[in-house]
Amino acid sequence: MKTNQTKTTMKKLALIFAMGAMMSFGTVNSPSAILHAQTTIHQDNRVEIVPEDLPQKVKEAILDDEELKTMPITKAYKVTDMDGSITYEAHFGMEEETIVKKYDEEGEEITEE
Repeated sequence: MKTNQTKTTMKKLALIFAMGAMMSFGTVNSPSAILHAQTTIHQDNRVEIVPEDLPQKVKEAILDDEELKTMPITKAYKVTDMDGSITYEAHFGMEEETIVKKYDEEGEEITEE
């Protein structure tokens, strides 16, 4: 009887070790899953808003810009960075004439360096 009990215990242990090994190989070989998770986090921090919900200072900056003030805002986003700072992104124009501008909460344009 002890022999059957020992065999059963050994089978269970072998199964547990095999499952653990498969799980560890799956996580080691999947850097794309980690990258995808990071991308998702980034995308979750970018929320589309209606242009009317842009802060007043951002709207004023747009109206002060001769190039933009007559163009329709086709999309607007509120973006929260990893450090908690908030910026706004506005898309102007249609199709091939699309211009994208970014602003801080005070309406100052953020330019890419």
